[in-house]
Amino acid sequence: MSSEKTYKKLTTFLLQGVNTFLSVLKILIQSKLGNKLPKAKDKACYVLANGPSLKKSLETHIEKINKSELICVNTFSITDEFTKLKPSYYVMIDPFFWNGKTEVILNTLKAIEEKTTWELHLLVPQKAAKSAAMQHIVKNNKHVKLSPFNYTVFKGYENVAFWFYKKNLAMPQSLNVAITAVFMAINLGFKEIYLLGADHTWHENLHMSEDNIMHTKVTHFYENDAEVKYVPFLKAGNPNVTQKAHEFFDIWSRTFSAYMILERYSKTQNCKIYNASEISFIDAFTRKKL
Repeated sequence: MSSEKTYKKLTTFLLQGVNTFLSVLKILIQSKLGNKLPKAKDKACYVLANGPSLKKSLETHIEKINKSELICVNTFSITDEFTKLKPSYYVMIDPFFWNGKTEVILNTLKAIEEKTTWELHLLVPQKAAKSAAMQHIVKNNKHVKLSPFNYTVFKGYENVAFWFYKKNLAMPQSLNVAITAVFMAINLGFKEIYLLGADHTWHENLHMSEDNIMHTKVTHFYENDAEVKYVPFLKAGNPNVTQKAHEFFDIWSRTFSAYMILERYSKTQNCKIYNASEISFIDAFTRKKL
C-alpha cells in the first residue's frame, strides 16, 4: 500500500472516530429515550413520495397499492388520494410544516385534522410533536396519533450508527423526506418496502438566471404543468438567501449518499427495499416494476 493510501485510510479512520464521539455526545444531549414507533401490521408497505411519476403509479396500480399499508409524506393530505387510500403513516421532517404559515402548509395540516377518519400515525421529530400545530391536530381528531422520533444525525462508524438507528436514538441526515420515510419503514418493522414517486430528477428542472441565481421547478404528482413555475432555490431557514450552485449539488450528493446508507442498514434488519418508481435517479435500491 502506498504512503498516500495509508495516509488517506488513517485520516478517514481518525475522522470517523472523532465524528462517532461527537455523534454519541449529541445523542446524549438531544435524543429522548423511550420513543417507540408503532409496529408494522403487514410484511410489506409502499412509501409514497410526491414526485410526478406517482401519478402514473396510482393510475396503473391503484388496486394493488390500496390493499397495502401506506406511508405518505408532506402535502399528500391536500390530494383526493389521501381519503381514497387512507395511509396508515404520515411522515414530516421539514420544520415549515409545524412552524410555517403559508397557504399550502395550513391547508395540509387542516386536511389531516378534518379529513382523517381512520387511524393515522403522524411521524414527526420530537421537537415537532410539542408544537402548537401538531398538538392542535391530535386534540381535535382522535384518529390521529403522534409518533415522535429522534432526528439526531449520526456521523461516524457505521456499525455504531446502525446500533443507534435500531434503538430509534439516531438516524441518517434527511435532506429529503423520502429518506426519513424509508428509514421509518425499516424501523416500523416492514420487511419489504416499495418506494413510489421518488423521481429525484431535480437536475432536469434547473435554471441559472443572468444574475447568478439558481432556480428550480418543484413538481408534484398532483400538479399540472400550468401550476409549476421556476422559483429561486432558497437556503433552509433563511428565505432571503439563495443557494449557490456548489451548495445545491452538495445537497443532492448527500441525499443520494443517504439512500446508500439506508440500503446497507436495511440488510442488517433483514429488510428489502425496492425502488418501484416509474422514473427515478435513485440507484441505491433494487429496481422493481409493480
